[in-house]
Amino acid sequence: MNLLASLSVPVLLLALPAAAQSGSITGLGPNFARASGISSDGSSIAGYGSNQTYYWTTSFPAWQSTGDGRGTESKVSNSAAFLSADIYDPNNVNRSTAARWEATTGLWTPLPGLGGVSGSSVSTAYDLSGDGQTLVGLAWKTAGEAHAFKWTPAGGTVDIGLWLPGPGWSSRANAVSADGNFAAGLITSPQRAIRWNLTAGTGQYLGSLEPGNAIYGSSTAQGISADGTWVVGTSAYNAFRWSAATGMQSLGAIGAAGFGNSGYATAVSADGKVVVGWSGTNVLNSQAFIWREGMTNVEKLQDYLLNNGVSAAYSQWQVLKLASDISADGRFVVGWGTNSANQSEGFRIELPVFQPQVYCTGKVNSQGCTPAIAFNGYASVGANQTFQISCTNVLNDKSGLLFYGFAQTAAPFQGGFLCVQPPTVRTAVQLSGGPIGFPSCLGSYSFDFNAHIRSGVDSRLVTGIGCAAQFWMRDPASSPTTGLSNAVGFIINP
Repeated sequence: MNLLASLSVPVLLLALPAAAQSGSITGLGPNFARASGISSDGSSIAGYGSNQTYYWTTSFPAWQSTGDGRGTESKVSNSAAFLSADIYDPNNVNRSTAARWEATTGLWTPLPGLGGVSGSSVSTAYDLSGDGQTLVGLAWKTAGEAHAFKWTPAGGTVDIGLWLPGPGWSSRANAVSADGNFAAGLITSPQRAIRWNLTAGTGQYLGSLEPGNAIYGSSTAQGISADGTWVVGTSAYNAFRWSAATGMQSLGAIGAAGFGNSGYATAVSADGKVVVGWSGTNVLNSQAFIWREGMTNVEKLQDYLLNNGVSAAYSQWQVLKLASDISADGRFVVGWGTNSANQSEGFRIELPVFQPQVYCTGKVNSQGCTPAIAFNGYASVGANQTFQISCTNVLNDKSGLLFYGFAQTAAPFQGGFLCVQPPTVRTAVQLSGGPIGFPSCLGSYSFDFNAHIRSGVDSRLVTGIGCAAQFWMRDPASSPTTGLSNAVGFIINP
């Protein structure tokens, strides 16, 4: 069994042939609302338009109006319990202010500002945490100076722009992590991307992609991951992804990045593996993009969907203009575009999932049965579900195990076929169960591969990696006393 032993030598991570995929794009209603935010759990969408703020949920899949708002970009908490947007101040209808809407009351609560007004604006809301308890944005201190702020029910409005002081400098918090502990945005003079630690009360500059000016060059942070590890935005005409471990990485733009064509990353999945945004001159002259770890550059979202089996991305849409947000697990993307009837419309995309495929041939055992591999679910780094790989038609009360590798083969081995190209990794030994006392084919094995991925015991199991898995088992009456199932190939999803 040495061939199946877990090896510590480097493994070439080979992608398997593309498996069957599923995905969809759903229009949310033409000439109605642009989708501007999705909750971290993917259950709710925020939208805006016609001087109204809207929300959409999986339990009631249609736009519902909050009955107020200014038609500014809005964000939504899990289960649509809270929304953030701007409203006209009830105490002064000539002014607008950041506000939070609560589903239980159906009412908007205007938030205190920082004492200043610019034109008619007291403050602007930009993002909301997953539980709806932390709201971030921009508030005016004077007519010419605005500061980033955070608001919580317990602490009220706090000037986080003061954490990176500068005379007359303005700042803005564009995004808050789902857990409410971090925010991301920018400070001016010059314009520099920032990540704030809202718990520690500190701020950190993220750098720049400008050649020869990596510290003080221009950059803007637009989105942040669920736990604040990853930040995305734009710098030197290119979309970027940043973490403390990797620094700022260029993701490019659709086409050549430069004056008149910039890449703007707006949102990132919890694990940092999927980034969405838009590329172009401005949001009205733009195209939505996606980037997944392993890509060298962002890809036009419509092309990505079409190439992965979602033909409606072109047949039902002229252009997907902007991808505004993504769920924490990287499965759902929202934004807006122009549909085939030339109408502006919000959209909700379920990104294609790489489905497993069974292949190869199992070895007939001593009872005349052929062990058969099966699966339920799909491999995923972030999805809150199992990926059970099972095997039936095996001898009862016999030890066996699942082993896996990173490429497929079909080589003669132990009287059957080795379907996983070495080197391979063994999982824990398990018993097949079934009746005791007489031989039968009523045994079975099962292994949750998603639990294995999330355990972190194999750091190579990341989004986009192809794997192959097969069961090996004892069969004392067979030569050479072992059995083999067929195999399953799969690609790990976000």
